[in-house]
Amino acid sequence: MQEQDLAVIILAAGKGTRMQNALPKVLIPIFGKPTLEYVLDTAEKLNPARTLVVVGYQANQIREKFLKRKKLEFVLQEEQLGTGHAAYQTANVLKNFEGNILVLCGDMPLIKSETLELLLDQHKKVSAKCTVLTLKTKLNNDFGRVIRDDKGQMLKIVEFKDAFGKVKNVDEFNSGVYCFDKMFFFNALCSIGDNNIQKEYYLTDTVECSVKSGYSVASVQTTDTNEIIGINSPDDLRRVVELLKKKDRL
Repeated sequence: MQEQDLAVIILAAGKGTRMQNALPKVLIPIFGKPTLEYVLDTAEKLNPARTLVVVGYQANQIREKFLKRKKLEFVLQEEQLGTGHAAYQTANVLKNFEGNILVLCGDMPLIKSETLELLLDQHKKVSAKCTVLTLKTKLNNDFGRVIRDDKGQMLKIVEFKDAFGKVKNVDEFNSGVYCFDKMFFFNALCSIGDNNIQKEYYLTDTVECSVKSGYSVASVQTTDTNEIIGINSPDDLRRVVELLKKKDRL
């Protein structure tokens, strides 16, 4: 059954300079299958009304690779100005859509549909404007830090490059996976700025926008670090390959 009130946005505009590969990182093959295809297959299990891929670097090459997916929509981010800017490129395409928006990363091939279903269920259950998939772990990593108040309410997400002092010691992390109410989503994206080290428009800033607007931010927590690995380096790719090999042997 199709989820008429669900649109999926997959961010796939990045170049992936650390991958040392001429291909866009979302096209780098894993067992002969492009990285992005793993994410698309997972999203498809949710039966969304619409699926959009935001492309930038080598956009035409990505489009051509997925020509057989007739219902797939591509949106161009001409200049890479951050994840928030990338997501906002879909505003005009989705202007007549009403419902919830699930945002995924195109370089996260191990994300599970069951986890995404839990996120969507929680989002609907509490009628949230913004729901975030987070990770709790003691392992050091370069994910954004989830900041909560003393009552456990999420206040904001601080990107790793902007994290200093005690913030770097926080052990709850952002996965890069979110669910939003569509109207709130695009209004929030209009209000974020680029006042950060990278001078980019961060999608994570929508969390603080939600709090400042008087809306609590919902969350679902995973303890599976592997599920939210983004392929940003050759080491990440090797790790994903090994994990998929183990999965096939089970």
